[in-house]
Amino acid sequence: MTIKEIFLSNRTRSRSVALPQDFSDEEMARDWTLSESDKQEIGKYRKNFRLFIAVQLCAIRLYGRFLSEVNDLSPHIVNYLNSQLSLPPSLAIHVPDREATYVEHRKNILDYLGFRKFDEETQRKLELWLKEKADQGVLPEDLFHQAEKYLLADHVILPGPSVLERLIGTVCATAHERILPRQKNLWVNSGSGKLPSV
Repeated sequence: MTIKEIFLSNRTRSRSVALPQDFSDEEMARDWTLSESDKQEIGKYRKNFRLFIAVQLCAIRLYGRFLSEVNDLSPHIVNYLNSQLSLPPSLAIHVPDREATYVEHRKNILDYLGFRKFDEETQRKLELWLKEKADQGVLPEDLFHQAEKYLLADHVILPGPSVLERLIGTVCATAHERILPRQKNLWVNSGSGKLPSV
């Protein structure tokens, strides 16, 4: 990755999801409330996995990513989810030990929510969208958050922050190289020695 493509902080790049630590009851209810349909879906799983599934359902909707460190979630949120599922209070979230179970759970969650993985076709669409925004002069840092919202609205699992950073950096660098000669030509062709007014 070249210097011009780097714009995220190391913290943002290394942590795909920034879990909330300070939030209101209203924010918790907005982001972590399960629908009746959610509860029915979660009820299909073994009881010891239901809290894990609930966390991941909410995380995908909220962040567009699965949570890898589920036990870093605020106990307040964990207890709120437990109460909705009529589960006893717990200090830890039980994560599937078997890789096959873990993979199956993730696939089922994506199917239920109608999300799909970030693939080559999605990347091509995103690059076109990024190019349009970069040509409008949107800064890379702003473009990063807009791209996450764009993918989330399209029900796409977000790639890692460094993947998005690299894509945005490349697109913005290309846009910069394309726009600069155009501005220089406008200046030369104006014949006045001044940049033309837009």
